[in-house]
Amino acid sequence: MKKSILNIGKALNKAEQKNINGGFGELFIGSSCYTTQSRCNSAMAAAISNGANPSCTRCEPCTTFFGTSGFQVRIYC
Repeated sequence: MKKSILNIGKALNKAEQKNINGGFGELFIGSSCYTTQSRCNSAMAAAISNGANPSCTRCEPCTTFFGTSGFQVRIYC
């Protein structure tokens, strides 16, 4: 039974994933919302050193859990 369930479906390529996403841009992976730009820069450097593509990894503004402004690492590809 487990094998039959695991064999359902297929891996989607980027074009198929974008179609399911509605074509509203790339999917992204986000980090925690850091309170300072320097912490975000450190997290971004760590993500890049672990294989994230530098051309589509950046720090962007976000709102922390407590409602203050901060910065989040976002990986778009």
